Amino acid sequence: MNKIELRNDLAISLITLNDTDVFASMMEYSQGEKRVLLYLDMHDGNEIYPSDLSNALHVTRQRITSILSSLRKKGYVSMETAANDRRKKRVVLTEDAKKYVITKGTWIENYFDNLIEKFGEENTREFTRLINLFIEQLKQNSSM
Repeated sequence: MNKIELRNDLAISLITLNDTDVFASMMEYSQGEKRVLLYLDMHDGNEIYPSDLSNALHVTRQRITSILSSLRKKGYVSMETAANDRRKKRVVLTEDAKKYVITKGTWIENYFDNLIEKFGEENTREFTRLINLFIEQLKQNSSM
């Protein structure tokens, strides 16, 4: 196979992967509202402020403000006055949001369990190794 065919096959495979239902579900957790919910859930018990979300998720303050507004309307977060600085509002995850994150996470876990069962342990380990190698190469190329 020549280099052009290989490049095209790789691009088509990545596009096809991106178009799958499970990939779309996973991508929800890497951006937007679901990413904020996941971050808050993972840091439950910590005091989290909008600026913390902006910094940790590499999202503008304006975008975080918009996301938090939407999540408040849905009943997934509340804003509480900080004990140490009454000018600051900390973000608190509601019980409904925690249940939502668990439900979505369970669906993804079950999907992957089924996929691993069909794909096999050895193939899954090799595929994971190759993905990690691919990620390393992407990081090296982006720093050039």
